[in-house]
Amino acid sequence: MAAESKHRTRWLRRRAWTAAALCCAAATAPAEDAVFFFNPESSIDSYATLKTAFDTYLAPLGPYVFQPFNVRATFEQALAQNSRGVYMLSGWHYGEIKGRQSLDAVLVGVSKGAFLQRKILSAKDVADVSALKGVTVAGTGSEDYLRTLLKQTLGPERHALVDSFKVLSVPKDIDALMAVSFGMAQAAISSEASLQKLAAINPKQHSQLKPLAQSEKAFLLIATVPRSFRQEGAPLVEILEDMDKKPEGVTNLKLLGLDGWKRVETLEAPYSTQLRAP
Repeated sequence: MAAESKHRTRWLRRRAWTAAALCCAAATAPAEDAVFFFNPESSIDSYATLKTAFDTYLAPLGPYVFQPFNVRATFEQALAQNSRGVYMLSGWHYGEIKGRQSLDAVLVGVSKGAFLQRKILSAKDVADVSALKGVTVAGTGSEDYLRTLLKQTLGPERHALVDSFKVLSVPKDIDALMAVSFGMAQAAISSEASLQKLAAINPKQHSQLKPLAQSEKAFLLIATVPRSFRQEGAPLVEILEDMDKKPEGVTNLKLLGLDGWKRVETLEAPYSTQLRAP
């Protein structure tokens, strides 16, 4: 128990330090020719390492920098203030904001040949979904988004059950899963990839979680550009698209949980239409 308490303290301290550091970084984020990144579904161990790796990769290729965020509000503030750059965000996040931002999706992330993934609702010491009444469910995103996702995942007959949930919004998917392990929540909704990562880094905690339901498939990471920057930003988009052709590019893609990118216009019509902004 003492060891678990120690791990929990370290986890909470690390979350607080990282959030503070990234908020400070956001205040001085470059305004032009940047790749902005926010994806709570990712399981990134060090944003500083991620930034250094991408800055090093981009530097010889042009006046480009990489700016990661772990706070949604600061990412969206950068988007509102800068009409240049490439913005990487999760499929669900793009779906939420595409109607109110002049963004064009240009690339879709690919992992193990797939560009779609599911969200999994998992719990500890729970036999089935009906036993979840009134529990705390952890996940990434706003409370409205999480409740909508849970209702879509569990179906119309379970809407009253979802209304009974208390929602704990956390920065990353892996935090949601850890919240269950530490007793801060009884269930978590997370990506398949995050569950797989937990299995790799902590098999014991993973074995304590039981999958109860899964969502429809959604897009992985999406690279977007402001519509007014699309033509001028084409060289930067091409640099990102070609990352899988260089060993160091492949290494950086893996930091994002990807193997490569697909052009949106090369997707089958139902998918490309889904990504098209109004």
